[in-house]
Amino acid sequence: MKKQNNISWNTEKRKVSELKGYEHNPRFMTEKQFEDLKQSITEFNYVELIAVNTNNVIVAGHMRIKALIELGRGDEMIDVRIPNRKLSKKEFEEYLIRSNKNKGEWDQDILKDLFQIDDLRTWGFTEDEMKFTEPLNIKEMEIDEKIPTNNKCPKCGYAW
Repeated sequence: MKKQNNISWNTEKRKVSELKGYEHNPRFMTEKQFEDLKQSITEFNYVELIAVNTNNVIVAGHMRIKALIELGRGDEMIDVRIPNRKLSKKEFEEYLIRSNKNKGEWDQDILKDLFQIDDLRTWGFTEDEMKFTEPLNIKEMEIDEKIPTNNKCPKCGYAW
């Protein structure tokens, strides 16, 4: 379905603290994901632009704005993407969902072959996302009986 008045986006400057979160934003992050985001912004600065409607309500980038504020950057002027006209309620809602939902998948072979697992963990990957790793389950680990076992975990019984 072709929309009337095609939307084009322009880059403009806005003060971080003047951007308003959409009260019905359905996305959230875990505490770890949010800490990873703040770490990324700290290391690489503000890179991925926020999208806002013409009234400064955030369409995409709620967590980036929250992270910038928590990092003490609320008074900073940043580049944002703004449509050439006010988005309709339906357009706003559609882009809000699509900007987060339309993400790709990871090529597990490339991750496994070209990146260090510890780096991927540090950068925010979970064991579930790294399908090529075996979950660490000490109870299922084979123990070489020739190695003396002087210590024992009181929770799982693993001896070392």
